[in-house]
Amino acid sequence: MIGYDDEDDDFNAATLEKLTISQLKQQLRLRGMPISGKKKDLIERLTERQIDNINDRVASVIDNENKAKESTSSKSSTSTPSQKSKTESKSEKFAREQGKDFIDVEAFLDESDKGKDVKTSLPLDEQKRSKEAEENAPLSNPEVWGSDAKIVDDYEGRSPVVDGLSRTVVEFRGSNQTDLKAFVVASRDAMKPFLQGGKNRTIANSDPVRRLREIQSKREKAEKRPVRLGDDVGLDEGDETGIYKDALHRDYTDWGEFTATGAQLSAEEVEGVLILSDVYGPFTEATKQLAEKIAFECQPVVCMVPDLFRGKPWREDPTTPGFNDVGQDYETWRATHPDLRISVDIRASAAVLREQYGVSSVVVWGTCFGGGRALEIAAGYLPDGQIHDVDGAIGPVPVQPEAVVAWYPTRYNAKLLFGKDRSPDLQICEEPSRSFAVMGVFAGNDTLEGAKPSDAKMLKSLLGKDDRIKDHMIKVFPDQEHGFAHNIYGIDHADEASELDRFVDGEFGGAGKVSVNDGDAEVACLLSTAFMETYSRKFLPTSGTPVSNDEAEFQWNTELNMKDLSSINKDRDVREEINTSLENHEDLPLQGKYIDPEDEGQQDELFEALKTMQDPNMSPELKITDEDNLETAYAKLLAGDDDFQIF
Repeated sequence: MIGYDDEDDDFNAATLEKLTISQLKQQLRLRGMPISGKKKDLIERLTERQIDNINDRVASVIDNENKAKESTSSKSSTSTPSQKSKTESKSEKFAREQGKDFIDVEAFLDESDKGKDVKTSLPLDEQKRSKEAEENAPLSNPEVWGSDAKIVDDYEGRSPVVDGLSRTVVEFRGSNQTDLKAFVVASRDAMKPFLQGGKNRTIANSDPVRRLREIQSKREKAEKRPVRLGDDVGLDEGDETGIYKDALHRDYTDWGEFTATGAQLSAEEVEGVLILSDVYGPFTEATKQLAEKIAFECQPVVCMVPDLFRGKPWREDPTTPGFNDVGQDYETWRATHPDLRISVDIRASAAVLREQYGVSSVVVWGTCFGGGRALEIAAGYLPDGQIHDVDGAIGPVPVQPEAVVAWYPTRYNAKLLFGKDRSPDLQICEEPSRSFAVMGVFAGNDTLEGAKPSDAKMLKSLLGKDDRIKDHMIKVFPDQEHGFAHNIYGIDHADEASELDRFVDGEFGGAGKVSVNDGDAEVACLLSTAFMETYSRKFLPTSGTPVSNDEAEFQWNTELNMKDLSSINKDRDVREEINTSLENHEDLPLQGKYIDPEDEGQQDELFEALKTMQDPNMSPELKITDEDNLETAYAKLLAGDDDFQIF
């Protein structure tokens, strides 16, 4: 029986106008009526009196069902099993075995839906928009941490300074499947991977050596030219052996990794700087300006400051010192931000840098509270040894930064994190060959636990005994207070500024004035950015003796206190020193050398050049030996690499 009440047909036009097309079609389906047509047609179909038609349709269905049963019963008594299997479909067989009747509903479908396996509930125009949105969607996977980041706010046009930087707020999935926001400052070129939905992150992280070889080989082929004056382009006359067939003439001054092109690719690497703020959060002027300073001075770079306090940073109520505006003291407020959740949020932020911005390396830079977390993240510390999120799900992978910069860090256990006797729990995130560099800045008058000069001394000693640390520099700035290196960026110097400074600040967004008291902050930032860039480079990294072991840099690796730069001779004539250096400058000859393959006098040099081009890991049978001639040497090189070009 059809469970249908005639009262359901008591419609009026006003009621039906309020329904959507999908709801109207649903009402038609319930009544076994066609659902094609525009909204006006659907309403007219429902407002007509359907009682007689429905009764006729029900009677007809029942009559047809009875006839079908009688026909099936008579056929089953006369037909053979083989005849039944030829006429009965799988769907009909399944319905029969379940004791159900098989009904063909094709008559009630729209023409555009007939023959499809799935019925769509979207209009054609909405289907088209959905397809376009899918094609233009970012390469994101909800199961991959960091792949869902999106821009929710931008600072375009809010600053009068034209500095080539993009300032945005991004939102992504953090701990416990909840949204997390971050302030991001990046050079415009560094923003390209994100604006393209992370689609080129595989290109950004591809093998730079391979990219370098492709660029240099392409340039060679484009610059192919005859050897001698008067030769025709492309002719190789006089080359009976053919070993120089289609030879290209290589400029050895730009072939290989340590060349101008190699240096250019290295400089184009986009570094990711994960800035962990103090307890006042990422949106204070001091922290935002620090991020902007790093981004401007270290381009191309992406600086991200995640909101580890989820919109509830520490704000002391001026009317009740020691308490915030909801009556919490500092320790009570701090307990509302558990270590595990903060750890997951930090790792999720690093995942955004890698997944959506395609950075080649990650540096963690922290101030105060963030400085302590930066040291923990670098060392591989996980709260309670848990890689999982607070909800039990698998959390983001460890950050494993190339370098860490910690300014007056607090609330960390240096003995647990560093040294020979560090915690064995750190092995969860350690890899056998992993190493990183650590830079620490401390204030001489600091009294906070972890940030005192005595803590700096202990940290320096532990880092020197840790086999994971490839370099370290710990400096204490005498007579400075906690927060001196970054809080200075949030201070208004209008009272100290001259009339000219105020004019420049008002007209152009900043005078760039540095007072005497700001000097240590500038030095701290300069040292930190230089240290960071030294060890964050993946392709063509800095080589040489680490600062901590360089005997020629005594004041940097041995003396804990920073030298007082104010005592430098103010009468020094820097301009005169520059002029003297220019006058005494001597140009060094280029190291490249041109070898003419047709010059028999240069055959030995050519043979030695071929030997140096060979891969040191080549199989023994393909290695060039002194008994080989030029033709054999070249053949071995080709056998080892089909794309090899002699010149």
